[in-house]
Amino acid sequence: MVTLMLELKFDPKKGVYAEETETLERLKKDFFGDIIDKKIYLSPEEVLYLVSFRNAVVLDGNGKEMDFHELSSCFIQNEPRLLIRFNAYRDWRDRGLIIRKYNPSVRGKHSKKTYKKYPSEKLKMEKLKTNAVWHADSMFSIVEDEATGRKIFEDYWFGQYGVYKQNRGIMNKLNFLETVFLSKHFGLNIIDAGTGKKIKYSDVLNHVLKKREYAGQLYDIYEDWRLKGYVVKTGFKFGSHFRIYFPGASPVKKGEWIHSRHVLHVFPKNQKLLISEWSRAVRVAHGVKKTFILGIPEMKEDDYIDFPVDFMAYRRKKGKGVWVRETPKDKPRYLIVSVSEDEHIGGVELASMLKKARESGLHLLLSITDRETSITYYELKQIILPKSKYEYYEIEWFKP
Repeated sequence: MVTLMLELKFDPKKGVYAEETETLERLKKDFFGDIIDKKIYLSPEEVLYLVSFRNAVVLDGNGKEMDFHELSSCFIQNEPRLLIRFNAYRDWRDRGLIIRKYNPSVRGKHSKKTYKKYPSEKLKMEKLKTNAVWHADSMFSIVEDEATGRKIFEDYWFGQYGVYKQNRGIMNKLNFLETVFLSKHFGLNIIDAGTGKKIKYSDVLNHVLKKREYAGQLYDIYEDWRLKGYVVKTGFKFGSHFRIYFPGASPVKKGEWIHSRHVLHVFPKNQKLLISEWSRAVRVAHGVKKTFILGIPEMKEDDYIDFPVDFMAYRRKKGKGVWVRETPKDKPRYLIVSVSEDEHIGGVELASMLKKARESGLHLLLSITDRETSITYYELKQIILPKSKYEYYEIEWFKP
């Protein structure tokens, strides 16, 4: 079967457009471009896709055919990340789905609040009348009182009593987060191992801040979840900062709480992560069947930026017993931001694109192009931790 050629024209000032009758009808039918003055104007990604996969030809002002490289050389002046955007567009279209350039005036399908609310219960615990000896260079403290050490471990899961997953040993070791938290909120006395003198929890935190970048933000997130009844332990084995247990979890309680179901990664607003490293942490969590939660602390209203986003995308809906693709006659579902595995992304940038998605009534999808131009998608959804001033999001691998 011979596919009829699509005829497009290139204008250096106006861009690429179609005006030939048959071409117009075919582009309208498959929802390409925007209709202006009885012509259809196409985005750079649409043009490159049509030339590459839909038998389209683009003619310049002299009637000469322009190839992919000539076109991309023209577009790249205003679209420096053209190929990354084109690859995301191509992947969605190849799946038989509609994808359009982002239009802030179009409202999405998720205009109502669609966040997930997590349960919360205030941590209730008696004041501690005991000491913890702080070993500054090791960044651990040891609870001297054996009975208290066992109680706060078994009843509230603070520290590690004895040897991890072994029923031996009588010391409870508290990491620096637990040491600061228990002193600040429940009166734990801290004794410096080097001097034998009592010190403040702020002294411990200030010492750690000098040794570990973003320790303050880690503590803020730790404190936020702990005060709301959650158990927060290290997520080191899962490539994240914390693993999260819902209220009621105990290291000696058998049953559903014995394994964590969530891991949490703290993403400070001024930090930038390589996309491949960020993606790796999400994949590790999913590989062990845990929900990956991203926490962005300290965001203020004037921190948000107008981050450039790429596309609005549609999926499929059920109609008369079969699945049919959605079109611009429906409301779009997703806001797509296209990135590559070798780019960096920062906390401010991510929070800003999430804010734009919420305001547009769209769910945010990150489209990640790897070095083989394969695409991986991650969907980000907001979660609400009651009375928290921080932003949290669940991140899940997504298949269109």
